[in-house]
Amino acid sequence: YGPSPLKGLPSAVGMNLPTDDFMAEAMKPMWGPRGRGDLQLMRRMGANTIRLYGNDPKESHRAFLDEAHALGLTVIPGLSDWPFTQMEGACEQ
Repeated sequence: YGPSPLKGLPSAVGMNLPTDDFMAEAMKPMWGPRGRGDLQLMRRMGANTIRLYGNDPKESHRAFLDEAHALGLTVIPGLSDWPFTQMEGACEQ
């Protein structure tokens, strides 16, 4: 799951996603029931599992996981590559 609010690049029109951790509270307008409702939509389309590609361990993911659980969705969280590829002193540097 990797939501985007626009079909084009958000930065092209001055909008940026607050984080690439789509389970974070800051992304709730994308997946929450009071926002776009992506999780409900995926469930109505027949999904039973959501795969994510990264997360920020400093962020709380409780609301996302609770919402997914309430909808009967299994979540497969990804592992962030930040410490390996982006952080100062990372393995690739």
